[in-house]
Amino acid sequence: MIPQSLLKLHQLQAGWSRQFASPTWYLTIVPEIQTWIEQLRKEPVEVQQQCKKELYDFFERQLVEETITLGHDSNWFDADRKPIDMIVIHHTSNPPGMTQDRLSAIELIRLYAPYFAHPTSKEDAHLRGQPIFSGHERRGKQVLWPYHWIIRTDGRAERLLDDRETGWHAGDWNVNCRSVAIALDNDYEWSRPSDVELRSVAKLISSRYSSVPWARVVGHREVNSKTACPSNLFLGGVGGGWKNDLAGYVIRQKHAA
Repeated sequence: MIPQSLLKLHQLQAGWSRQFASPTWYLTIVPEIQTWIEQLRKEPVEVQQQCKKELYDFFERQLVEETITLGHDSNWFDADRKPIDMIVIHHTSNPPGMTQDRLSAIELIRLYAPYFAHPTSKEDAHLRGQPIFSGHERRGKQVLWPYHWIIRTDGRAERLLDDRETGWHAGDWNVNCRSVAIALDNDYEWSRPSDVELRSVAKLISSRYSSVPWARVVGHREVNSKTACPSNLFLGGVGGGWKNDLAGYVIRQKHAA
């Protein structure tokens, strides 16, 4: 039997598909998504996961097929970029294997559309009603990535945003403008990344951002109290949390250099 929340999502999607041609599509769709998510929280966890996957699948497909109207304003947000003096560690809070298209779809729903619908800064009030844009394009196509790097579970470091680009990742615009965001490609809310992943993060920090002092290497939760990202075990747990493990790897990398 198909859950009622999933049936409701399918009904909503039919209407959304007809609205994407309008640059203000998000003004109607964002409230509908928010209401649907509130209702979804009453469902069993497995139903919530299934529904959210289908929501992301839908928006990812629309972005790939370029049916969603987006803007193309250049470097509006990057104009505030400052010298890098901070590193913020994240996790994707999703299963490993996050594709770049999937990441854009998730951030469109979670971040860009809600912000353009209700800008929280007076300076950005004019954004409401404008086509959504990030100012970041790859091969002529808008991308909505929040991170500069993503670390795969096998330790590969994959570049996303350039260092000169501002990522919307910290929940604090000042931090966004002066930091590099490194995300672990998995859900580590209640678990520890592997040593392979931590060594990869440490190598990245040591080789590319050696001028950033360790005191300025923080978890997302240290600059935004509303999140547990990158993990509930980042600061606590046996041995003081896996931030201490990462610090040890960074020290060894610097000594080896």
